[in-house]
Amino acid sequence: MKRRTLLLLLPLLLGSSACKPMLYPLARAFGGPSESELKLRRVAFDRLKASKATARILVYPLVDPRRAENPYALATAETAAALAKGEGLAGAVAATAFHAVPPSALGGNQMKYTQGRARAYAAWTAAQRLDTDFVLFLEAMTDAAGSVGGIQLYVVEASGQVAYARLYNSHHFNGTPPNGADNICGVMLRTLKFDLMRLATDVHPPYGVG
Repeated sequence: MKRRTLLLLLPLLLGSSACKPMLYPLARAFGGPSESELKLRRVAFDRLKASKATARILVYPLVDPRRAENPYALATAETAAALAKGEGLAGAVAATAFHAVPPSALGGNQMKYTQGRARAYAAWTAAQRLDTDFVLFLEAMTDAAGSVGGIQLYVVEASGQVAYARLYNSHHFNGTPPNGADNICGVMLRTLKFDLMRLATDVHPPYGVG
């Protein structure tokens, strides 16, 4: 099949539920989770959605996940927790220390990176046996001048099951990336609020093809 024909057909394939399994290997190649993992995430997301007003949510400070020396302050946990409460997550509580998940190299694929970090946060959370229902992690990747190139938000159940993992990059920013911890946290928590009004199959689409 010629490349031009494939490009013309691709939107039709993406819109067809019958063709989604055919695109599953492509989603996996770009770093998407397995369908078995997505099924678990849908269930965990629905638990978060059902309990968003009452669940205890431990909010960790904003970090730059590629840097051993984090440029953000511990107080960003208080900022993010307050914003989370303002978006309807009434049980959000700020952590009193940074988490100990080691920094990771970005590589050339932010989606693959995000899913790898989600697994790292899940494993770390499971090992901590934290007295909470969910744990919220925020990340912002900055250059030497401090400009933001990408941000990520993750919500993990205390058991270690990922419920939510979302990335933003320059394609989403439309040329105006957020700067400053308040703006970064605000963007991601507003996004989480919006996503919690959606179906789990929209947030975690079958076979990773939405």
